[in-house]
Amino acid sequence: MTNALTILSHVFYLISNALLIPVMLGLLFGFLSALFIFGQMIRELLERHFFEKTRKECVQLLESSETLPEGLVDGGVLTDALGKIKIHADNNFIVDKIIASTESYWDRELEKLQTWCRLGPSLGLMGTLIPLGPGLVALADGDLKTLSNNLIIAFATTVVGILIALIVSGVHTVRKNWYRNDSILLNFAAEILTEKQKQPKENQKGNQQ
Repeated sequence: MTNALTILSHVFYLISNALLIPVMLGLLFGFLSALFIFGQMIRELLERHFFEKTRKECVQLLESSETLPEGLVDGGVLTDALGKIKIHADNNFIVDKIIASTESYWDRELEKLQTWCRLGPSLGLMGTLIPLGPGLVALADGDLKTLSNNLIIAFATTVVGILIALIVSGVHTVRKNWYRNDSILLNFAAEILTEKQKQPKENQKGNQQ
């Protein structure tokens, strides 16, 4: 029993040490990805800033039961969806599909961010615990230099993992609010445009009667 436990402990110790480099590479990749995601958010923020005037114009036109302006630009996915809804306003099934596809795209984008929100701290925790094994061994042998090196790795990986989560969670919060407002506008536009499309047909039926 003791021999089996010793063998298993040795195997897990080797597996744990072998994972240190992949974990550190994963943290490096995660940090670069977090910076890239943050850069994408800044670019989207600028696009939304330039689109804000057009957005308000769209809302005003829809509230007055008019159609959308021609040639919407700089609105990204929302602009594409509004343009498609305007074209297919006479078909409720296509409109529903456009809305579902657009909202599904937004959900997938948020899920990607949630993945890094979980992976960052998880990899950071692994990077913290893995060096502690060799560090304790070094402490038992009186090798303080090896112990300090492993503690530096442990603390550094913890900080990087938390930093990844902080950056990505901040982006996730901002984008979630953006997409929620976009979804409200998208559904509002769909209701107004499809209702406006029905009115001429109802008038025609009334005239025929």
